[in-house]
Parts: sequence; structure tokens; C-alpha cells
Amino acid sequence: MILNQIKGAEAELIVAQCLVSMGYFVFSPVVSMQGPVDLIAIGEEKQIYLIDAKYDAQRIMKGRKKPSRIYRVRTPLQKKLGVKIAYVNTSTRDVRFVPSLE
Repeated sequence: MILNQIKGAEAELIVAQCLVSMGYFVFSPVVSMQGPVDLIAIGEEKQIYLIDAKYDAQRIMKGRKKPSRIYRVRTPLQKKLGVKIAYVNTSTRDVRFVPSLE
């Protein structure tokens, strides 16, 4: 379990760095560690994005050779809030937002 928490924390930091490099102001909720949002990003044009960072886990499906992404399902609350999931490949530091940032 602790390894998953380390991977998750690393993913959050990579997403925060990515968003800052894109020009967003990035905030992290402090009080709730189990909330629906890991990061809040605010753009200069008043765009506000709620982000849930996820380690980009992959698996090889039976009968296939190429690994595929394990997609995470947003909770009903995350859907209601419009939370975007950021999949992070910690090896390459590649970040993919779903749905994408406008």
C-alpha cells in the first residue's frame, strides 16, 4: 500500500510541475487527503480545472502483446464537479488529461 501512495504522490508532483510550466497557478487541498481532487489549476484567463492525478498503470490483456492503459472511472461526485483525470507516466514524465484541458 505504501508503494502506491509514493507513486501517487510522485504523479501529483509531476502534474503540478506540468501545469505550472503551462502557465497555470496550482493549488493543493491541505485539509482533506481523501477528497475528490488532488490539485486545483487556475489559468490567467480565469479557467479553473479540478485535477485528480493518477499513476499511469498498464497491463497486458490476455492474447495481446502490447500493454494498454488501465482507465480509472471518475466517482459520481467527480463527474458532477467536472474533475479531470491526469494520467502520469512517471518514467517519461508524460501527462495526459482526460477529458483534455481546453
